[in-house]
Amino acid sequence: MGGAVAAIGLAVLAATPLVGGSTADVGPGRVDFSFRPALDGHTTLAVPPIGTASAPTHPGPVEVRLELRALDVRRLVGSEGRVDAEELRNEIGRDLRDAAGGVIVRFVIGGSAVGLLVGALLPRRRWYTAVLGAVEGLVVSGLLVGSAVPGFDVAKFGDLTFEGPITQSGQVVQALSSTGGPVGRRVDVLADKLAGLYSATVTDAITADTGEVVVLHISDLHLNPIGAQLARRLAEAFDVDAVLDTGDTTSFGSTFEGTYAELLADFPVPYLFVAGNHDSRPNRVAIKATPGVIALHNTSYDVGEGDDTVRIAGFDDPLITTTEDVPREERESVELNATPRVLSLIEREDPDVLAVHNPVILQRVVGQVPVAVGGHQHAAKLGARSGTLISLAGSTGATGLGSLLVEEDVPAAASLLRFRAGQLVGIDRLEVIGTDGDLTIQRHTITQADREADNADFIGRDADEANVPESTEPESTEPEQESTEPEQEPTEPEPESTTTSR
Repeated sequence: MGGAVAAIGLAVLAATPLVGGSTADVGPGRVDFSFRPALDGHTTLAVPPIGTASAPTHPGPVEVRLELRALDVRRLVGSEGRVDAEELRNEIGRDLRDAAGGVIVRFVIGGSAVGLLVGALLPRRRWYTAVLGAVEGLVVSGLLVGSAVPGFDVAKFGDLTFEGPITQSGQVVQALSSTGGPVGRRVDVLADKLAGLYSATVTDAITADTGEVVVLHISDLHLNPIGAQLARRLAEAFDVDAVLDTGDTTSFGSTFEGTYAELLADFPVPYLFVAGNHDSRPNRVAIKATPGVIALHNTSYDVGEGDDTVRIAGFDDPLITTTEDVPREERESVELNATPRVLSLIEREDPDVLAVHNPVILQRVVGQVPVAVGGHQHAAKLGARSGTLISLAGSTGATGLGSLLVEEDVPAAASLLRFRAGQLVGIDRLEVIGTDGDLTIQRHTITQADREADNADFIGRDADEANVPESTEPESTEPEQESTEPEQEPTEPEPESTTTSR
């Protein structure tokens, strides 16, 4: 009997999501509803072909899935040829409320029917095994649906994950950000997000104005031409206000690498550059001389206008390691010896964001600036210390030229830093395979708890970088490429204030 019970339960969990789903009219579209077993509780909104958005809304091990099957575009845009976002949200909300009860009832009935069928087909079956199957199917499907209810938290929609093509991702993510503020009812939140996805299927001009300044944070290109092309595509797709490159754009220190900078020329927005430890002095000069590139070392740049302006200050990595390995302790010492100059930069420019390459340099400057960003570790990280939020981008070059020499698909990483009134309010982590490949976006909405946390242990010691192709060329004997010591004071005096704006 125990085996029969287990078999019926597994069959109900496997088959009911396939046969127990329901379709309902929701606004100008028809939506499939289903509940599926999952390792973690989340709600998914799927709109083929533009992608899916999901959020960790509840603790129960079930996915609540809403998938758009048809859309009446003429009805969506109305007689005036535009999307009325407010009316769309209201209509979807009404339809979701009306459909919710029927969807749940049909799903549970479907589970009972699956249980009845499996019980009737079991070996050595009796009449009561079919009844047992029907009852067990009713209970199992009911528990599956019910596990999505306790602890359902609408605030979790602030941590969305989007998956879809790059070409439509910008408008979709903007649509998913269009909520006007906290919404207390679950159906209202679902309606708001679904309405954004509906509108994103037909128009580039999302009606809600988020009032955000968006900065694309890239790092560690390591000579990968695909990474440079991807950065340009992302800047265009998301209509960003600036691109911020936190270094290791090149890799080996060879003079010819400076030609890679041609791939960074004439971006559609300001390209802010902070050098990393793999960027030799000649290559730094070549990159900074590239049309459209703005060198941030010991200066700042204003992105946005008026009250929404975000001031970003930058400091080049004081270490250059292109000709030899430098012991960890020496690397840390060189980075920390630059602390007085970094503090002087912060005091002079009063930035909203400090951009560096190696986060180790931040150890003695946390608490002096609201946000600091960097790279170097080839992994996306977020933490805080002493009131400073610290965000690291992964490797936009997918760890560099080495990714072109292996068959595995290594995702390239970048981040969208979203600011309102000069304050960082959200980070979208981007991962892409190929310039036209699938895009995954994980959104994290910055909370007060994030700002007050003490969890930035990754700045405590210099991390060994991910594997980067080793140079096969002999060591250069040019003095400007040999240094592993902290940079000396420049021959020209530092400007008192070199803030510029877009």
